[in-house]
Amino acid sequence: MNETLQLKSIPILEKTSREIFQTQFMKPNKPVIMKDFSESWAARKRWTLDYFKREHGDLMVPVYEDAFANTGASYTSTDRKMRFGDYVDLIASKPTKLRMFLFNIFKHVLSLCQDFDYPNIADRFLKKYPFMFFGGAGSHVDVHYDLDLSHVYLTQFHGKKRVILFAPECSDYLYRHPLTVSCNIDIGNPDFNRYPRLKDVTGYECILEEGDTLFIPSGWWHYIYYIDGGFSLSLRSRPENLSRRLFSLVKIFNLTILDHTLSKIFGAQKWYDKKEQMAIKKAKNLPPFLTTFV
Repeated sequence: MNETLQLKSIPILEKTSREIFQTQFMKPNKPVIMKDFSESWAARKRWTLDYFKREHGDLMVPVYEDAFANTGASYTSTDRKMRFGDYVDLIASKPTKLRMFLFNIFKHVLSLCQDFDYPNIADRFLKKYPFMFFGGAGSHVDVHYDLDLSHVYLTQFHGKKRVILFAPECSDYLYRHPLTVSCNIDIGNPDFNRYPRLKDVTGYECILEEGDTLFIPSGWWHYIYYIDGGFSLSLRSRPENLSRRLFSLVKIFNLTILDHTLSKIFGAQKWYDKKEQMAIKKAKNLPPFLTTFV
């Protein structure tokens, strides 16, 4: 009998009010899909694959095959670039593993910022850091949580994605590598023999469709699979809790300085293998998981 992850559906809000969002989702740090988050945006009609190819096709953009190409300070680095127009043609025509992530196209085309706004459901939006994500059908983003512990508002523009989320309390049961925000597990095809504690946790799942906005709370693990070639926009806001914002600085130091230094000392592969061994050992000795969210 094939084993599968224990996954629940993510709640959906057809109409979002600040009060409901704050009390039921942001403050308790729970995910939700909002149907009306972007309904007033000009981008909803203007932003298409053809539009980006026509207007911005000559931009040279970074592309990735893996979610985290390297360790430490260079974990999001890549040496591969291609014309934006050529990349758009690629994802529109056939499946490909190539993705663009954390791409701040707005630094190159400032006028695009006029096509969306920041709904009054939250404060402390990081307005300097809107990012776009593009991917081909069949590509995926390995499970991880965001280094700066920001809340994320991920709006889907074209195509569909499968998204799986796990609460921060699940971290050690997901075999999180020390000093990092990632693990070695392929959530799309998990190995329960190697990682038996996966059976203990319950996550969330959704199919993100065009026009949907997924609220990914601070510290939540997320795995994203591109069902179709397409793209999305992520907005971010800082956590309300000061201690959590300070804790994000620790996370940044651990990954960009400490993990990077140890990778140089031991060698990248040996250090990675050591982190994997530590994660497996820690998970083996964990108590039964107590679900703290619904």
